[in-house]
Amino acid sequence: MQTVGLRNRFGVLREANVVWLATATLFNAAGNNVYGVALGWLAYDVTGSPLAVGAVLGIRTFPLLFMGMISGAINDRVHRPTVLKLYALYYTAASFGMTLLLYFGQVNLTHMLIYMFVVGLAFTFGPNARRAIYADSVPPNKLIDAFAVDRSLFHLGHTVMPAVVGVVLATYGAGLAFAIQTGLYSVMTLLALKVDTPRPTVGRGARPAFFASVWQGLTYARSRPGVLRMLGVSTSLSLVGGTYVMIPVFSVEVFHAGPTGIGLILAGGAAGGVVGPIALLLLRRRMETASMLAVAIGVAGIATIGFALSPSLAFAVAASALIGAVGPVRGAATEGYLQLAVPSDFRGRIGALNQITRGISSLGGLIAGAAAQLFGVVLATVIAGLLVIVIAYWSVRAFKRYTVEGW
Repeated sequence: MQTVGLRNRFGVLREANVVWLATATLFNAAGNNVYGVALGWLAYDVTGSPLAVGAVLGIRTFPLLFMGMISGAINDRVHRPTVLKLYALYYTAASFGMTLLLYFGQVNLTHMLIYMFVVGLAFTFGPNARRAIYADSVPPNKLIDAFAVDRSLFHLGHTVMPAVVGVVLATYGAGLAFAIQTGLYSVMTLLALKVDTPRPTVGRGARPAFFASVWQGLTYARSRPGVLRMLGVSTSLSLVGGTYVMIPVFSVEVFHAGPTGIGLILAGGAAGGVVGPIALLLLRRRMETASMLAVAIGVAGIATIGFALSPSLAFAVAASALIGAVGPVRGAATEGYLQLAVPSDFRGRIGALNQITRGISSLGGLIAGAAAQLFGVVLATVIAGLLVIVIAYWSVRAFKRYTVEGW
């Protein structure tokens, strides 16, 4: 019986586009480790400031604050696979440009901020298009399973690469690390070219004007209490969950491990992230999704406190693995709810609102950096973990009332 259930869960791989999308996510995630490790280390090496690290790693999501709803409206009007393909090409070109700059020039804090801002502009479009394509391609009762597979491969891409990037950075420098990133993004682009869905047929005059459609998406979200509450959970976690940008500070100041320590901590989180979605696939028949969401958030808060108080680098890696394991569960439950709660015509705009809450994580990164500067990185991270636990309690009360079919 259990074998049949597991086979049914992974049967989602037979649905249209799932393999291409999930594998593209794998290479996208692997490439993202380069700026996560290399630029975090370079920013701290150049400035010695936790606030600068928070700014560099947090600014990637800043464009979501002013581009989020525009990208959502575009995703609801333009063929979504086309948006995904352009996103992949743009990421590859930006990475190639940074590689050239590192090889032929001296990179300073301004260059890092500009690069991450440029990457952030594309980030407003690509992930939102990918999630909507999943919702357009698989039956509602398999959507969270598809997101779980996607999250598993996302974290698989983060499992080995942070340590690899740390070694490459320490041995050969950031130029080679970004050259590797360009290669990974090139493979992502080739996979994205395989993704396709039927083009929607919309009669002339059937769509509202562009900016009217943006307002229409906001109005629709306001009319759905469950959607508003889920966006509230995402926003709250983005504000207090920016402590991940302090990993370079922990590695240097607390564990004295340099770039290698950054890679190991990130790799631990990624290893946990591979396990978490598999657990989600197995538990979905035995546990309400609302309960899984609350448990995942609560465990993340407890593990964040454990990370802050870690007596050694090995303990910190283990705590990071636990945070990584529950992160995809929360992500799949959140994204699945928002995609299932709305019709296809609104998926881009409602998904964009969720992206905007991630944009607030740029502010969360600055808050984490400022708190670390003011209170010290350990106490600031403990406070953040306690706040996450409070959010978990609120979420379990909210989503017992508001649920959707297939969730």
